[in-house]
Amino acid sequence: MRERTAGLTIGVLAVVCFGLVLSVLYPFTTSSPDTANSAGERFTVGDADAFSATGRIAVEGETRLAFDGAVTTDGAWYQKVVDDGVVSEEYHPPSGPIYRRLTVEGVDAAEQRRARLTEDEDRTILRESRAGNCVTFVTTSETTSASEPVSGTASVFVNNLRVAAYETTETDSTGVTTYEPQSGWYESRVVYRLTDASGTVRVDDETGTVTSANVSWTETRGETYAHYVLSTVLHSSSTESRTTFAFDDTSPSLERPAWATDEETNATGTTNAC
Repeated sequence: MRERTAGLTIGVLAVVCFGLVLSVLYPFTTSSPDTANSAGERFTVGDADAFSATGRIAVEGETRLAFDGAVTTDGAWYQKVVDDGVVSEEYHPPSGPIYRRLTVEGVDAAEQRRARLTEDEDRTILRESRAGNCVTFVTTSETTSASEPVSGTASVFVNNLRVAAYETTETDSTGVTTYEPQSGWYESRVVYRLTDASGTVRVDDETGTVTSANVSWTETRGETYAHYVLSTVLHSSSTESRTTFAFDDTSPSLERPAWATDEETNATGTTNAC
């Protein structure tokens, strides 16, 4: 037993020493993905009166955040967000209130959500239904704001692309530039290293509008190369993630969802899945 423990200790020390040697022999400089010369700083959501957009962030192959939204020229908008087991839909017709459908997994979580909805004086619960372990609320609220939230939600996915720096690969005849993410050391609020960076981001060269993106990389946090070696070899603390996004400034066709009614009884329509 002592021999096995000693062997493990020697192995750990060897890895640490190896990392320290590399950090001396191969000193690195960190770069910020938000520096002025970074292409990612130009990435933005299109400023269009009507558009549709989708996005997805997956970590280790599992969806952590997903989004689907649309805005029409007559002022109507719709968006659906899947965030850590909570499915939220919002619909605003050309005129009238905002309708929301929220599906929560778990009885305790649903009770907490119901309490918050009840305390909100500006919101009315129209319907509540249950399917297995999932509880769905349909609410309505008046709004005086002329702005839509869809572009703000889309910006979450565009901002996530800025984790990496990019290099230009080509600009086509339509003025769309293709960028590729770069592996390397970065420094933002923390120091981290990206490896196996791949994929492309297509951007309108004049406006910086991201029209499509499909990129992935493995992120490991560490102040030095020694920390990086320890994280990857001993702790397996690296995280693989993929971000996809699409933006279309063609005016979409948006139909009123079947659940977006003022009826205070269950309406027909597909029930959200947890």
